[in-house]
Amino acid sequence: MTLRVVIPPHPLISHWLSILRIESTPPPIYAAGLAQIGKWLSYEAIRDWIPYKKEKIITKRGQTEGLLVDQAIPIYVLPNMPGGFELWQGARELIPNSTLCIGKIPNSIENTAGVILYWDQICTGKSLLANLKLVKEQGIQQVQIRVITAVASSQGLKDIGELFPELTIYAACIDPEITETNELVPGIGNPLERLNTRMTEQH
Repeated sequence: MTLRVVIPPHPLISHWLSILRIESTPPPIYAAGLAQIGKWLSYEAIRDWIPYKKEKIITKRGQTEGLLVDQAIPIYVLPNMPGGFELWQGARELIPNSTLCIGKIPNSIENTAGVILYWDQICTGKSLLANLKLVKEQGIQQVQIRVITAVASSQGLKDIGELFPELTIYAACIDPEITETNELVPGIGNPLERLNTRMTEQH
């Protein structure tokens, strides 16, 4: 199998990607752009993936059969910071039974679980690969994983595909170039700077 990269042809996704690309976009709108892209890409990603079950439900006019998200099957969300977290902010209402994991991957993940990684952008792919390897060490199969990203590089996807050929990644766009300083071209800028965020370590 080969890595599956899905780029949904949705005008709202393209619109918000353009907002992220514009250099003068202010931080609050930039954050909203990431959230909107996260929302629409997640909608596509979980369409045939999120666990559900058929149940009989009681309405005011009697009984019928409905589909409900299966709360017994856990879904873990792993975002990079801060951009991946903003992607997740737009998607959280779509995945009501998910558990947000910040800081590190849980020491144990149920073998039935689904895992979604929110990465604002995939440049070289090294940081995402490091986290994918940790998830794999927990016994999670590639078909149980989804990656949501605003934009990815061709080279980064190639390197990920060599190690995780059964993975599925949802992106708004693939950018063809990376600069010598590992920035995408045309890219969306550095979310750390564009969101006015400072990463600090606790002592």
